Amino acid sequence: MANSQEPEERVRELLSQLTLDEKISLLAGQDFWSLPAIERLGIPSLKMSDGPTGLRSTNSEPSTVFPVGVALAATWDRSLLHTVGSAIGREAIAHGVDVLLAPGVNIQRTPLGGRNFEYYSEDPMLTAEMGVAYVDGVQSQGVGTSVKHYVANNQEHNRMSGSSNLNERVLREIYLAAFEPIIKRARPWTVMSAYNQVNGVFASEHDELLNTVLKDEWGFDGIVVSDWGAAKSTAGSANGGLDLEMPGPARMYGEELRKAVDAGQVSETVIDDHALRVLRLIGRTGLLSGNPKTTRGALMTPEHREIARRSAADAMVLLKNEMGLLPLKAAGSVAVIGTLADYPAIQGGGSSQVSPDRIVTPLEGLRDALSPDTAIHFERGVDPEPRAPVLDGRLLSPGGGSNVPGLKAKYYAAPDCLGDVVSEAVDWRFAKLGFGEAAQDKNGAFSVEWTGEFTPRHSGEHSWQISHSNPDAELIIGDEVLVGPETDRVTELLFMILPLNQRNATVTLEAGKSYPITIRYSQPGGIKGFNIFNVYLREPAPDRTAAIEAAKQADTAVVVVGSGTTSETEGEDRASMALSDAQNALVEDVLAANPNTIVVVNTGGPVEMPWADRAPAIVQMWLPGGEGGHGLADVLTGKVNPSGKLPVTFPKRYADNPTYLHFPGGQDVDYGEGLFVGYRHYDAAGVDPLFPFGHGLSYTQFTYGALNGPASAQAGSAMTVSIEITNAGDTHGAETVQLYVEDLAMQETKPARQLRGFEKIDLAAGETKTVTFDLNARAFAWWDRNGGGWTVTPGRYRLHAAASSRDLRQSLDIELTE
Repeated sequence: MANSQEPEERVRELLSQLTLDEKISLLAGQDFWSLPAIERLGIPSLKMSDGPTGLRSTNSEPSTVFPVGVALAATWDRSLLHTVGSAIGREAIAHGVDVLLAPGVNIQRTPLGGRNFEYYSEDPMLTAEMGVAYVDGVQSQGVGTSVKHYVANNQEHNRMSGSSNLNERVLREIYLAAFEPIIKRARPWTVMSAYNQVNGVFASEHDELLNTVLKDEWGFDGIVVSDWGAAKSTAGSANGGLDLEMPGPARMYGEELRKAVDAGQVSETVIDDHALRVLRLIGRTGLLSGNPKTTRGALMTPEHREIARRSAADAMVLLKNEMGLLPLKAAGSVAVIGTLADYPAIQGGGSSQVSPDRIVTPLEGLRDALSPDTAIHFERGVDPEPRAPVLDGRLLSPGGGSNVPGLKAKYYAAPDCLGDVVSEAVDWRFAKLGFGEAAQDKNGAFSVEWTGEFTPRHSGEHSWQISHSNPDAELIIGDEVLVGPETDRVTELLFMILPLNQRNATVTLEAGKSYPITIRYSQPGGIKGFNIFNVYLREPAPDRTAAIEAAKQADTAVVVVGSGTTSETEGEDRASMALSDAQNALVEDVLAANPNTIVVVNTGGPVEMPWADRAPAIVQMWLPGGEGGHGLADVLTGKVNPSGKLPVTFPKRYADNPTYLHFPGGQDVDYGEGLFVGYRHYDAAGVDPLFPFGHGLSYTQFTYGALNGPASAQAGSAMTVSIEITNAGDTHGAETVQLYVEDLAMQETKPARQLRGFEKIDLAAGETKTVTFDLNARAFAWWDRNGGGWTVTPGRYRLHAAASSRDLRQSLDIELTE
């Protein structure tokens, strides 16, 4: 760790000096993001914030946006995850944040999970390895992490109250298996309990999972913090292992917890353990020693942008590459088609949403990377958005001849833009999850007015939507009040917990003409640190015919398709695994118009690809962060040899996936697929996926030598196996060698094969390296519900060195003896 941990003796000494009320006060937030201070003893307030994709400022201030979790897992690169975590840790320090509410390590059980983009994989081992590296990276900077959401939180449907019902073996082998190595090896400072119930008991008060498994069995000495608003009871939560209720002020703890202690429902011993853990956390951040880490903060630096660019490129998966279409050869003309090429989805929605410092689009990336002699023709083609996207800041100007995008913002410490201006800035980010902090008075009141010019790109009807926490918002374009106090509004729940007002308006505008624009938001009072204001705009429909004609005239076409910028988000599951009919039809027509077509898929998860057989080249771009456009161009042009591998299976159709008959469930969800999640199902059932788990092509070729290891070993002992990998091509590249274990003498129900090791290696052209795997007993173990523990069954096992779960290159049989 970058800072020294406070000695345990110091923390226990502080605990002994606290009154009971002071101890209880530490067990709930003082506001949305911070813990209370105890000035009498010099115990300062600690601040938390979200951060899987980058530091999400509680005031919507910009940070570097890195690729989402599933994209980072697609790198299969522990070192890179550590590097990304370290960078996000430094950005947290720059924002004054002590604990980062990340990473999310829930298993991608169904391809329709709304937060899948945040999570790493369908496989617990890959998830755990990525989680260990990320936690180590963040905490190396002296910033805490919060591994979430513990546990079996795998869908958004009924996430606040529903029960995830599964047996102990499935829980241990799939869902807890993602958390256990992170807890034991990376020692995260906090764990976040989930909203849902597990087998009928809320995760935030689950004595067996929090106390028996997490704290006692795994030795977790940090704090368990509730997901925001997830605490459901007082005595149940306190006795069940919940150390900290968030957000504040307290609902279940605080005065209610004091009453429970006085009534004998919660012992002071339990309170002492919770308070000790909170003090230990505060000590680990360095706050008790004056927070020495503040000088190490770094925000949106060239180094961080380069890390974001490199991780975006390394995450991209070359799914298909026929006719040697990639890397791009010298071409006189390239047609870039798809709205997402110019306004991509760089991240998912919800609590992980980062205010970007900049967004490099695929179109911009290609323009920067391709020769000036290459003519690039861009057409939108079709509108991919199921809902209106966030207003594009490039359409805005503060006026006065400024070339800076955005509007002039004036903040006031009172509603209705009254009084003195507290602060001014130019602002182009209109997706705000908490803002105006500096202007808010003691009651949380403030207001803001944005003014400048709006210049449409296209002529026709523009549909606007404003979504905001409080009743008062205005939108004026030219002389027309589109949204005002009299405009009808509907109320919706954001993330299933936060009521929002929504207002809509349409106006016909002329392309290239600058219109005066004013936007106002007024907040009479409320919780500091969490107010919401979003402005959305759907532009006039694209010219589909022009896109097809552009493809026909070009030497090469690049089509960018995806689920849009609004459909992958916390609070709701994906409606379908299919792209819109319009996008699929566009791809088919572009392929017919130009055989040299590359399809780029801009999604956070698998989608059905009815055109996959006809597309010569397909690249999975993911949600690649703010530097994704550069990362994509690096891969398409060959500056970076693609090395990403799928961390999830891409089925041919949604009906093929193992949760098809069990998702989303009703009030509760039964995990009817059991152990057979992801590739475990496809392999056992003999169902061919579109692209298998672990799949990813390269611009070079790798050959696998023999897999070497012992012919026999005692059950429960450790062993080592090795294999030589050669880069047989003429291009430098990286290969991820995967090791799967198969039980040939299966006596219990098991998946056909399970990932038990992987290593990513860089190889120059012609180079050979030896990859070594160290296997312990858990590589062969299963959870015996009757015996109550991990069991290794003697018998014959087969190890597979593989390039994917279906591309098994070399095998080795091992006899495990009694």
